[in-house]
Amino acid sequence: MPTATETLARFAANLQFEDLPAAVLAKVGLHVLDFLGVALAGSSWDFSSSIRSVAAAMGGEPTCTVIGSRTRMPGVWAALVNGTYGHGLDFDDTHTESIVHVSASVVPAALAVCEESGSSGRDFLLAVALGMEANIRIGLVARGGFHDRGFHPTGVCGTFAAALLAGKLLGLDEQQLADTLGLANSQAAGSLEFLTDGSWVKRMHGGWAAHSGLLAARLAAAGFTGPRGALDGRFGLYRSHLGDDGWDLDRLTGGLGERWELLNTGLKPYPCCHYNHAFADCTSILRARHNIRAEDVARVECLIAPREVPIVCEPEATKRAPQNDYDAKFSLPYAVASILVRGHLDVDDFTSAAIRDPAVLALAQRVSYSDDPDSDFPASFPGAVRIHLRNGQVVEHSEAINRGSAEKPLTRDEVGAKFRRNATRVMPPAAVEALVGAVETLAGEPTLSQLVRGLQS
Repeated sequence: MPTATETLARFAANLQFEDLPAAVLAKVGLHVLDFLGVALAGSSWDFSSSIRSVAAAMGGEPTCTVIGSRTRMPGVWAALVNGTYGHGLDFDDTHTESIVHVSASVVPAALAVCEESGSSGRDFLLAVALGMEANIRIGLVARGGFHDRGFHPTGVCGTFAAALLAGKLLGLDEQQLADTLGLANSQAAGSLEFLTDGSWVKRMHGGWAAHSGLLAARLAAAGFTGPRGALDGRFGLYRSHLGDDGWDLDRLTGGLGERWELLNTGLKPYPCCHYNHAFADCTSILRARHNIRAEDVARVECLIAPREVPIVCEPEATKRAPQNDYDAKFSLPYAVASILVRGHLDVDDFTSAAIRDPAVLALAQRVSYSDDPDSDFPASFPGAVRIHLRNGQVVEHSEAINRGSAEKPLTRDEVGAKFRRNATRVMPPAAVEALVGAVETLAGEPTLSQLVRGLQS
């Protein structure tokens, strides 16, 4: 009986562009556009400068584009940088049930390999579809179990996904693809310890997964072998990271090519942890509905799934007074307070200056939480907010499904507006519109040259 690794490798080896349903192609194009916009916005931040300078110093033939600039690097380093750009603002897509940021490793890996090899737009779209699907399905087996044990699935699952799509683009056969996944297993990594102090390391998890996946594929192409039990073997990913119980391999292997899980991936309306989004929506609705001013608020209660609490509510002291801008992205009190004070929650609400706003911090001190034992997390990321006003009135609202999820998706116009808002941070409007056109015509392009030119600001 084939292992899960071998089953996934066989699926990848046999998958063709013609096998992709129209809905899958449309979804992939939308996520590519969204990722590129977020990466462009992320390219100007201090964390991006740090990782770009280190990658540039590594040397090598400059074959691939660094998004938002005319800088070029070897593919493995460009993938690291671009993936960090795209994940560093925590504004990238998320598959709810697997809790994976799907495109952060997949798009930069596909972009690098296609640019190095001169692959077509169809090849690129096929690789992204394959990588997205593999990324999600590997995470689906855990159903939040990686988070429970302190692992970040974007870094863990993304390494396998990037490796698989890179191997596909390099023309590896089924056995070599299995080797690629085996090699990816020893490189897949991502720790949640950043939640303790808001340090930068999570920002690079998508980029490191892309980088490691490309390395795994190149090694397999050169004859380096990897274990066939990388996923479900006695020392494979699931046993080493989850233990012996509680995982179902059918979530990975069942219905491959028939049921496309990538269609259930959501696009973020807010640049912060997805667990905060339903609460942000609730707060926005209550603020508008009751014309609430920050000074009217005595205190706020949030009802949250217990498994989400360690991510956005603990430790309580730092969640109410984030230590830095990245810490704020994983703070439920900060998200709620920012909306009540400012009326919005966007990229500029997470700068170093914004998180020191005395009015926001004062209100965040009055935001508390309690467990919601009826939550269906991780099937969805629900939220409920109860605001106690100083006049004694209590108003409340709940959202069973967060906006931006597959069940409550952003419209194409909303995604387009988000892309333009992000991209115009570093590019003039005419260049932004040209990039939209380049993404829309990818399926008919013999190479990625038009897309790559559009990414150079």
